[in-house]
Amino acid sequence: MWAPSVRRRVPRTRAREVQQDGRPLLRLTRNSATTRPGVLGLEWDGHAGTRLFAQLGPVLTRTRRTVTRAVMWQDAAVSTGQAVRPSTVGLGTPASRGLSYQEVLVPAEHGPMPAWLVPGGAAGQSSGTDWVIVTHGYKGLRQDALRILPTFARMGLSSLTITYRNAHGAPRTEQGVYRLSADEWQDLEAAVRYAQEHGARRLLLMGFSMGGGITLAFLRYSALAPLIRGAILDSPPLEWRSLIRHYARRYGLQPLAGLVEWLTVIKSGQDFDAIDHHSVMQSFTTPMLLFHGSADRTVPVAHAERLANARPDLVEYHRVEGAEHIRPWNVDPERYEAALTSFVRRVLAESSGEATG
Repeated sequence: MWAPSVRRRVPRTRAREVQQDGRPLLRLTRNSATTRPGVLGLEWDGHAGTRLFAQLGPVLTRTRRTVTRAVMWQDAAVSTGQAVRPSTVGLGTPASRGLSYQEVLVPAEHGPMPAWLVPGGAAGQSSGTDWVIVTHGYKGLRQDALRILPTFARMGLSSLTITYRNAHGAPRTEQGVYRLSADEWQDLEAAVRYAQEHGARRLLLMGFSMGGGITLAFLRYSALAPLIRGAILDSPPLEWRSLIRHYARRYGLQPLAGLVEWLTVIKSGQDFDAIDHHSVMQSFTTPMLLFHGSADRTVPVAHAERLANARPDLVEYHRVEGAEHIRPWNVDPERYEAALTSFVRRVLAESSGEATG
């Protein structure tokens, strides 16, 4: 699979009207971003090159040309006619979520990988000893993690949000293609080593979409897998042959599914058996927290449910009704964050031999 530079489309959007009827409301241009279910982020340009941010709740009303949402928080008031950039995954940097962070480089096989380090632990410490490493998805960005980084910070965890080979801004291989977790797990392994070298003692992993597949490949292949206390997976693909058939059906190209699989092998030398994580479900031993949306058209929810049903002893599964791909958080942030917090506290307590009460 080719991995071109990420250029996410940002639809032209304006704040058509600002209402202050008991609570701040924004009426926005109606488009593919502003009509998505759940929480929506906004970014716009302030004075002297600054960027401002806001978070809006679900759609309250809609017309043929506009949608209205409540303002959950905002850096500054949005004026009528202001051009804004909407996103349901992430905008800005950890600073836009009120977090202190460092831009760091993680040494890896193909060169240093850009990453965000949000230090945790007690005040005055550079980092704590409990870390979570976050991995984005296919053609994803580190900004995908911004929705959940504040939750990790509140728990006192240091978070390291990485990129990996051939992703936007990261080192490229000679072929310049994704291998769908067959090789990328080695970059996650490099991040685990980096965390250890910088004081990490108890480690968790979190992966969005293909980042979840990379997390599973790491747990499957890395000698460092026993160090991981828990894995959090959001909308992960667990097997790609069936995904290719899914896309072929979705776009009415069923006869071409086999050709696409063959071309992928020719282009990248893809080993589909190496990324069939369904086939080794019984071999995993790391506790997992799994989120998947019922409305996911990118990775069907059946992918997650096959794993959840096969390993109820290991997997805590949350099916989020109406959620699209990597957007379970958006549908119900409080419920998502509560489940994540409970899971993290439980696996860390179990690793310390404490009662989970």
